[in-house]
Amino acid sequence: MGLEAIKRKGHSKSLNKEELWDIYKSMKTQRLLEERLLKLYKGGQLSGAVYPGIGQEASMAGIGAGMGKNDIFGGTHRDLGVQIKRGVSLNEIALNFLGKKHGPSKGRDGNSHFGVVDKGTLMVVSPLPDSAPVAVGWALASQQSDSGVVTVANCGEGATATGTWHESINMAGVHNLPVVFTVQNNQFAYSSPNEVEFGTPNVADRGLGYGIESKLIDGNDIYQVIDTMYDACEKARSKGGPTLVELVTFRHYGHAGHDPAEYVEDEVREFWLKRDPILRFEEALIEESLFTKTDFENLTEELEKEIKNTIDWAKEQDDPDPQEEIDDMFASRTTPVFQNDESNTETMNFIEAITNGLYEVMDKDEDIFLMGEDIGVFEGAFKATKGLSEKYGPSRVLDTPISEAGFMGAGVGAALAGKKPIIELQFYDFVYPALDQITTEAAKYYWKAGKPVPMVVRGPTGAGTRSGPFHSISPESLLAHHPGIKVVAPSNPYDAKGLLVASIFDPNPVMYLEHKKLYRKPDLKMEVPLGLYEVEIGKGKVVKTGENVTVVAWSGMVSTALEAAEKLKNENISVEVIDLRTIFPLDEEIILNSIEKTSNLVILQEDVPFSSIASEISSVVAEKGFWNLDNPILKVTSPNTHIPFAPVLEDAFIPNAENLIKAIKELQ
Repeated sequence: MGLEAIKRKGHSKSLNKEELWDIYKSMKTQRLLEERLLKLYKGGQLSGAVYPGIGQEASMAGIGAGMGKNDIFGGTHRDLGVQIKRGVSLNEIALNFLGKKHGPSKGRDGNSHFGVVDKGTLMVVSPLPDSAPVAVGWALASQQSDSGVVTVANCGEGATATGTWHESINMAGVHNLPVVFTVQNNQFAYSSPNEVEFGTPNVADRGLGYGIESKLIDGNDIYQVIDTMYDACEKARSKGGPTLVELVTFRHYGHAGHDPAEYVEDEVREFWLKRDPILRFEEALIEESLFTKTDFENLTEELEKEIKNTIDWAKEQDDPDPQEEIDDMFASRTTPVFQNDESNTETMNFIEAITNGLYEVMDKDEDIFLMGEDIGVFEGAFKATKGLSEKYGPSRVLDTPISEAGFMGAGVGAALAGKKPIIELQFYDFVYPALDQITTEAAKYYWKAGKPVPMVVRGPTGAGTRSGPFHSISPESLLAHHPGIKVVAPSNPYDAKGLLVASIFDPNPVMYLEHKKLYRKPDLKMEVPLGLYEVEIGKGKVVKTGENVTVVAWSGMVSTALEAAEKLKNENISVEVIDLRTIFPLDEEIILNSIEKTSNLVILQEDVPFSSIASEISSVVAEKGFWNLDNPILKVTSPNTHIPFAPVLEDAFIPNAENLIKAIKELQ
């Protein structure tokens, strides 16, 4: 046949005939399946897209075969071969491609955008390589638990140009995590050749920059892939740290089914077609007298029939039910709510209540750990983690590199692995680099893959400390817009601890907002119960009763609302003040009940007005409480600008009691 010979040299020499046949079968299954899917797509019988990995079968099957039984794989849209080798069935794959109810993503994402976590494959999403930090997080959990689980973070060479990949591999190197980074270099990132993707000759050349070992191998040599992957996984398992493996391979087709790949030169294509991984494997198996050409032909016939029957079967299966979409947004809590008779208290300010809550939850549950920048020995920018590193050690109070996307995604992976990560953002303004992991991974995992992600993202918000436009954001509307996450914003020490405890033991991702002006506000000290207690997420509170007008506020604006209400008492205007406490889910009932009594509504928020929480509350009341209103709804907000630095400008930006009093008087 004249193919370049492949030989068993390392771990692959220990594989018996049945194991080799299983590997070959997985490669052949992938190829025949993708050829049929491609035909269905081009024939208009398949929605979405197809990303054929034809030509890369040795890379995929070899990665899967080199991993341990309990290891975890985080891949991309061209990794069906690994999914198959890890035990994902043809039924599951067909159901997902056809958008069926009982597919891995329940019809909520199509084609190869799925994973089966129970079989060790993480959810696949479009932004690449978003599963890399998730795999890093699972490796972190493995390191903490000493479970022996190794994770593999796979992508194509094009994705290595992203900050996400850099942050993931850098964090893994810093913490010596049990993870293997594999890069299937198929020569083209969509249509861009390697020379416009990176400046080094090879992706593997970068390993030195991260302080980790790297390997450059022939991705079409199944034995070399298996041996390299096995060695890298065992090295990671024995606490030897990460490895970067570049597998040089070639896709026979374009980036996707609609791409004719005309940018590939004929001689390049011819070179790689002569190195077809399946043909090379067949020749090697024949040379060892393990199998015959007839064996391969018979298997092809069997698989073609099985694949056709499976797809025909999947076409007839149930479609998703649109009525179930909302019900599947959040996981339900199954653990009991903490009870506390509140007989033992201590006077605390806002930040002391948060720190106290962190101490107590970490004492209660060893799976809880903290992660963020400078939170260890330095104890955080605002000292919210004071003393925690000294008590619980660096593995549970983890200092990270400056890599919000990296450690946010790592939080997702650790949560999937059974941990309860609490992630501190130094300032909530820095959430923007992390939004991809929050909205693409954390927010969608339960809805799409049926796996809860119990994690808390906490940090300082708000203006008023002369911190300028990059350290003063009120992010509640930005966050609450995205389905699948909860958003809480306490206004006092009692609620700060109670909501924090509730957030940590909620099985969903919770964004916990701490207004930094409240941290050490002199007149904001309260008796806070010692021991665990909870403030229910999704429930507001009437903090002052009144008869003439309802003011809805939250976080740093609650004290402003109470100040205005107190001043208006002298003018016989009775103001009812509601502290939302939770932004999402929104307590609509408490607002509607209040305006039924007062017939007037003013919403006070520090955030800018356009497309905001105030806008949403106005919409809810206009729709469900309109006939109880005597006057238009008024909003008192900051102007629609960025947050300025100069004291005179910032003071004018933040809504104050006088602004609120003026609005209330307009309704009288």
